[in-house]
This record gives sequence, structure tokens and C-alpha cells, in this order.
Amino acid sequence: MILNNKVIKILIIINLLFLSIILFSKIHFIFKIIGTLYRCILVPIIISVFLFYILKPLNNIFNQKGISKGISSLLTLIISLIITSLISYFFIRYAILEFNGLAKNINNPIPNTSTTTSQNPINSIVNEIYRSININKLIKIANNIMTHYIQKFQSNPYENINSIVEVFSKILLVLLILFFLLKDGSKFKDKFIDFFSEKYKDFLSETLYNMNKALNAYVTGQLMVALSLAIMIYIGYKIIGMSNALILASFTFILGFIPFIGFFIAMIIPSLIAISNGLYMIIKLSIVFITVQTLKGRVVVPLVMSSALKIHPLTDIFLVVTAVSYGGPMAAFVVVPLYAIVKVTVLSLYKYKIIKIR
Repeated sequence: MILNNKVIKILIIINLLFLSIILFSKIHFIFKIIGTLYRCILVPIIISVFLFYILKPLNNIFNQKGISKGISSLLTLIISLIITSLISYFFIRYAILEFNGLAKNINNPIPNTSTTTSQNPINSIVNEIYRSININKLIKIANNIMTHYIQKFQSNPYENINSIVEVFSKILLVLLILFFLLKDGSKFKDKFIDFFSEKYKDFLSETLYNMNKALNAYVTGQLMVALSLAIMIYIGYKIIGMSNALILASFTFILGFIPFIGFFIAMIIPSLIAISNGLYMIIKLSIVFITVQTLKGRVVVPLVMSSALKIHPLTDIFLVVTAVSYGGPMAAFVVVPLYAIVKVTVLSLYKYKIIKIR
């Protein structure tokens, strides 16, 4: 009878939860508010926290030199902005030429092989692959999308000004949040714990410590993994003679922050270019892909990430794939550390017997 009562209580709670979700789904303005908060506040906070863990080692160096926290935080931001601006300046100058070459490689995938098909079976195979995936149709769709947005940009200058102002306001918000995280990040934990009674302080202190450790391990580890991937793939592209190696490696670096699937997404454009250059380039690119993926799985990830998050790789894959389906790239980036935070919290709840297992 006791078991039945417990089961009934659990079922009632689950049903009430689903009923609440259904009721909230009928109130459209709530979702509009949530969407606005997500775009205007939550995304800048996520970006700020990500940058905080990257810049924290530099900020700690200034603090260890005896510089006040306010000045050290400001110096960290200034140095980071200068370095980012210089890298962006030189990279953009080179990227313009690379993008032009990349566009030519994609828009002119395969030369006319009608006169040599019978003499060259490799060209015949590549030509059949090209026809089956219909690259020209994909290029046409991409050009139509770009044309649509360019026309939209030219036809509504007032809306474009608002968009530019919104972008700059978000950048400013990220910088402000980042400054205060660098300046007062160590105080947030103590101030948060002070809101609760003495009974929960040990639990909260350990939980927040483990959360900070998990986030730091994930962000710094994912940065090193993405950078390692970009360097290895750039070297591989140079060895096999792949054009536009720097731009393609940059895409790998950016998408490398999305666990597991990011690297595969980054290989789409190189694969199209390889198809345009023939079967020999496809084979060479496949070798590079397999080599880099093997080094990532066997060397880079175990060495950099270690077992800091203590999450099984299969769990990571399911989390990322589900997050991409429902929330896009941002959700894919956030879901793994969010899962680690939830896991740390639940383990602490059991450890301090706030949740009891009977």
C-alpha cells in the first residue's frame, strides 16, 4: 500500500508538470518574453562566462603581481581586445582573398570531361558523384539566400541601423558582464551562499566549487581541442595541397567548440572541393580526416579533457545531437556543461542527504 501511495504521488507530480507545460504553451506572450530574454540576456551571459574562463588565467597573473582586481580586470580586457583586433585585421585581409578562391572552387566544381570520360575512368566516377549530389542546385539556393538578405539590407536601412545598434549593445553588455566576472567573480560564491541558512552552506560551497571546476575544465578543454583540431587539419590540408587551407581550418576551429558533430560539419565544404578536384583528392582528404579524427579521439581529447567532466562519450553524443535538433548550435555548446552542472548538483544533494534514497 505504501509503494502504491508513492507511485501515485509520483504520477500525480508528473501529470501536474505536463499539465503546467501545456497551459504555459497556450500563453504565447510568455514564450515571446522568454525568447526576448534568451536573445538579449541569456546569450550574452553564456558568451561572457565562456570568455571569463578563457581570460581568467591572464587575470590571475595580474592579481598575483599585486595589481588591484579592478585594474587587472581592465588590463585583461584591453590586452584581449588589442590581440583580437590585430588577429582580426590580418586575418580578414587574408580571408578576403581566400573567400574569393573558395567561391571559385565551389562554383566551378568540375571541368567538362565529356571528351575525356572514355579515356579517364576517374573523371567519369567523379562526374557521376557530382551529378548525384547536384552541387549546382545547392549553390543556386545559397546564392538566392544571399541575394535575398542583401536586397533586404538595402531596402530597409532603418531596420539595419537598429540591428547594428542591437549588435553593439550586446557586445557592450558582454564586455560589462565579463569585466565584473573578472573583478568580482571570486565574491559571487560567498554572496550567493549568504542568502541561505547555515544548514545548507557546506552543500552549496562544495556544489558551487564542483560546478566552477566542471565549467573551467569544459571551456578550457574545448578551446584546446578546437585549436588542436584546427592546427592538425591545416597541416593536413597543406600536405595534400588543399586550397583555402586557412579559411577551412578556421571553420574547423569555430565548429570545433561543438562536441563530436562540429568537426563533421566542418568537413562538408572541404568534401565538396575534394569532389571537384577528382577521386585522388577525395582519397587524400579521407586519409586526412581519418588521421585527424583518430588523433583527436586517441590523443587530444584524453590528454586535454581527461576525465574532468566524468561523462561517458556516448552520453555526450546523445546530448549534443538532441540539443542541435531542438536548440541549434548554441544549445549544442551549452548542453554538455549544463548536464555536468546538473549531475554535480544531484550528486551533492545525495551526498548531503538533502535527497534521500530509501
